[in-house]
Amino acid sequence: ARPTPGLSDSLFVPDEIINPAPRFAALVKNIKRRRGSKVDIRVPRYRDEKTPDAARPVGCPPPATLEEALEMDEVYMDAMAFGMGCCCLQVTFQARDLSESRHLYDQLAVLGPIMLALTAATPIARGVLLDTDVRWDIIAQSVDDRTPAERGVAAGGGEGGGGHAAMAGHGTKRLHKSRYETISTYICNTVIGQDGQDSSTRAALKDLGRNDLEVPMDEEAYRTLTQAGVDEVLAQHIAHLFVRDPLVIYRERVELDDERETDHFENIQSTNWQTVRWKPPPAKSDSHIGWGTEFRSMGGQL
Repeated sequence: ARPTPGLSDSLFVPDEIINPAPRFAALVKNIKRRRGSKVDIRVPRYRDEKTPDAARPVGCPPPATLEEALEMDEVYMDAMAFGMGCCCLQVTFQARDLSESRHLYDQLAVLGPIMLALTAATPIARGVLLDTDVRWDIIAQSVDDRTPAERGVAAGGGEGGGGHAAMAGHGTKRLHKSRYETISTYICNTVIGQDGQDSSTRAALKDLGRNDLEVPMDEEAYRTLTQAGVDEVLAQHIAHLFVRDPLVIYRERVELDDERETDHFENIQSTNWQTVRWKPPPAKSDSHIGWGTEFRSMGGQL
């Protein structure tokens, strides 16, 4: 039987496979709602001399029916389950202090694509042999909640661009990547890791050939952080996280004392899925958890 219309509106998978925890149904619903359509996942098909020509070429409009999907040259998928259903290996290292956690973040960031390649474990998706062998592009597209304007496929707000005044950046600021992607900035503020060689300004790191790409930021978050004494390099990293909207929030966790709890930060942080995640300790003074760095790129299908 074919799936019936529901939360995901998938042509392939039913809503019954969504984890019953409220978080996951909310993610499916809110990603689709913010994006303005269901997710559109496309991966190149492996082709050899026996592969028949496809009726619908690369870049064709999203299919409206299962028959149209199966006629596509690309392997098409249309639900978060195709990405978040992949297995992986994610490892968190506890650092001695703040400085070491930042230095570790930058070192692991360089290893991210190498370890992804060495642990490649996704040569097949939706029962079709792929011309790629890692999960990354599948999962990045499966949670891509950017509006058409943010993706650069439509201009401005309104119906065409999908913008809204309540969204981060009004839903119209150009965002070049999905919220599940590679890192965008290095965060260590010492020159080539040498203690005492401070390089806490964004310009200084750019002169060293690091952080030389334009990175969208929430300007209000950046000002708040720098005025509170956070150095420019780390402030840029955190303000970059806040160009995204929260995807899930529990009713009883809306009104909190931000001096004592970090739920509002973690709500954004935990749905910015990058190759490496810098993890500050909880606000609670009695917590045994210190400064951490999570390495997230490795595959490993079961």
